[in-house]
Amino acid sequence: MPNPETEPNILNRREFMTCAGASVVALGTAGLPPAAAEPTRPGKAPVPIRIENVNANFEREPLNPYRFKGSAITDSWQTVARLDSASGRHAVGLGTQGVLWSDSRVFAAHSESAGNALMYAMSERALQLLKGTSFTNPIELIDSLLPEVLAYGKQITGNPDLRKTFALNALVCVDNAAWLLYAQENNITRFDDMIPDTYKPGLSYRHDKVASIPSFSVGTTAETVKAAADEGYFILKLKTGSAGTQPEMIEKDIAFLTAVHRAIGQYETPYTPLYEERQNTVLLRCQWAV
Repeated sequence: MPNPETEPNILNRREFMTCAGASVVALGTAGLPPAAAEPTRPGKAPVPIRIENVNANFEREPLNPYRFKGSAITDSWQTVARLDSASGRHAVGLGTQGVLWSDSRVFAAHSESAGNALMYAMSERALQLLKGTSFTNPIELIDSLLPEVLAYGKQITGNPDLRKTFALNALVCVDNAAWLLYAQENNITRFDDMIPDTYKPGLSYRHDKVASIPSFSVGTTAETVKAAADEGYFILKLKTGSAGTQPEMIEKDIAFLTAVHRAIGQYETPYTPLYEERQNTVLLRCQWAV
């Protein structure tokens, strides 16, 4: 399928991510008061940006069945949104669709591919709404898109109670592209210069370490978790929510977590000093089914 990025050297998604690793990432979020959300350039007003053209695409990333919320996903749609401005600049934004995570009712009511297609259609809808419009503020842009994209999602899914998260997930690639284009149009080359003043205090801390956190789906054995801890991983994300009735799910989850505790409960690490009396305990992050 054609790539929205039209340069001669075509990269696949993973190569693009590697090349773009130092790029600015999306900060936009919805529901914030416009006055509090104004991005700033030092000493300059934001430049109005007119969207002349848009494009979209996706790539299906096959997965081993990844189980959570009593179900499983077998592939992940990686979405790409492109915005072309009247100035001749363009930006490509990336997103990952999570249909089961965003609204399990949509996932249950359709085939896996159909659920992803519905979310992708909402991303496309957002892009078409942007064509021929102008913006100066990516946060306000997403705020303006969200109600109509959510309404469109309710219509095409046939679900009047569609979770807002589903629409926000569909807008991730659009939001990412808007922020990258905003940075280009305003000659912003530093991530810190793109952050609105309101949010700078909360994003000012600089970590001196980065941790790799493996994620384990429902059905993972305690032995697999122990093997990861033996390799040196000290923060482990465990998915819970086994298939079955509520009592069956709880019984299976308790058995699994008990087995994990027996397998690595005595492991120590200097990297998770959460509590003074258990400074060296390996941190387990469990995500429960909801």
